[in-house]
Amino acid sequence: MKKILFPLLFLLTGLAANAQVCVPGTLTAPKNAYILPDSATNFANACPGTYYEQILYIKAAKDTAIVTPAGIITADIDSFVVDANIIGLPAGWNPTVQSVPMALPAAGASAPKSNMLRLVIPGDSLACVRISGTVPLSQQAGPLPLTVNLRVYTSNLHSTTLLLELGIPTLYPGRKTDTLTSINDYRIVVYPTPCWPTAVNTISTYNFNLVGNVPNPSNSMTQIVFESNIDEMYTLQVVNTVGETIFSKKVQAAKGMNYIPVDTKNITSGIYIYSLSDGKNSVSKRMEVAN
Repeated sequence: MKKILFPLLFLLTGLAANAQVCVPGTLTAPKNAYILPDSATNFANACPGTYYEQILYIKAAKDTAIVTPAGIITADIDSFVVDANIIGLPAGWNPTVQSVPMALPAAGASAPKSNMLRLVIPGDSLACVRISGTVPLSQQAGPLPLTVNLRVYTSNLHSTTLLLELGIPTLYPGRKTDTLTSINDYRIVVYPTPCWPTAVNTISTYNFNLVGNVPNPSNSMTQIVFESNIDEMYTLQVVNTVGETIFSKKVQAAKGMNYIPVDTKNITSGIYIYSLSDGKNSVSKRMEVAN
């Protein structure tokens, strides 16, 4: 009967958890409510046998809309109570949950909002949550769809006419509603080995993410690893410390993870800078050759 509309989709909030301490407001967006990264950017990929971490930065909505048979009622957000147990993470990960504000332990079945490990985020406030843990070597490659359940508490329903039609006494304008909903737009993609995790804790407008090179240092061959959001032509360039070009190559990349082999066996030992460019943006990293 009651359905929380678009503003609630920003509250995926509950997922998250452990490694460095997450600091609310480290990443922001010019919106009344948001989660960063958003569902389009999504989570970082994961790799079997490696450490994984993803931080979410949240701005809770101040108000929302409730759809009823009689029409739409606007209401203030009292709080979001998020179940910190994320559905979709394999049990073998044993992920750590860390959040600001701190997750509260389950307090018994006396009330739905307290019978779970929960993160309580007041409306119009900042929060952050973090997922971390080591991915088992046995983890199969593929997407892991995630679901986070939450209860949305609203107050101050702003429509006397609709309240009367719904049989809610207008003598109690502060009446609170309790709506159960879930967020299921997020996923973690586990890549097959060889694989290197990518970080999306920072939001970029670039079409690619330069992950790094492996092995580093190298003595015969290394692979430049990057993830592209689109099918695109890139230019890879390697220069020495005095700016001389050692290697340059055009690369047609496919959407997803890409690997560029670089023969280093005939390159003099030392430090080199490699850069990847799509013609508009360029990202550089350092590699070492040890022959």
